[in-house]
Amino acid sequence: MEFDYKVILWILTIIIGIYAYYPYIRDILKWKTKPHLFSWIIFLIMDTIAFLIQIGDNAWPWAWGTLVTGLMWLSVVFLAMKRGEKNITKSDTIAFIFALICIALYIFVEDPIYSLYFVLLISALALYPTARKSYHKPNEETLSNYSLAALRSGISIIATVNISLLTIGLPAFIILINSIFITMVMIRRKQLSM
Repeated sequence: MEFDYKVILWILTIIIGIYAYYPYIRDILKWKTKPHLFSWIIFLIMDTIAFLIQIGDNAWPWAWGTLVTGLMWLSVVFLAMKRGEKNITKSDTIAFIFALICIALYIFVEDPIYSLYFVLLISALALYPTARKSYHKPNEETLSNYSLAALRSGISIIATVNISLLTIGLPAFIILINSIFITMVMIRRKQLSM
């Protein structure tokens, strides 16, 4: 039997996916982290679509990882309903509605490149309410979740068989956007502690 390091990497992404949410959910339960419901609803919808596409394309190994992440996001959505950010701004609502419209358009786009662009736009719109909230309340986010998501995305790039814009575009974007988010929160924490 030939050793396949990609299977190990796939298992590692699932383990990281589960572990990433332990401190996040723990901090929500302690009222330390206050997730923005709009962000997590969009993340959950996109994960559900990705899972359905993966099982439709018979990509079960990666679908299990997507399912695990989706279950974690579902937990965060339920917790955010009670313990999440209560200050919903007009810009949060606009980003949420625009993300939902983009999801509807994404479902009907048949060109893979345009689909990727929609996914990247939706991901940015989904993170906006959390980023806006975190700018003002930087201590109400658990950053390990975002750094582990970036790590998991990096591992998924390494495990990718066919490297192309379509296969690594989203994981690379997740690394970029999470790195920017983490940097912004850390800077704001430092600014507010002075």
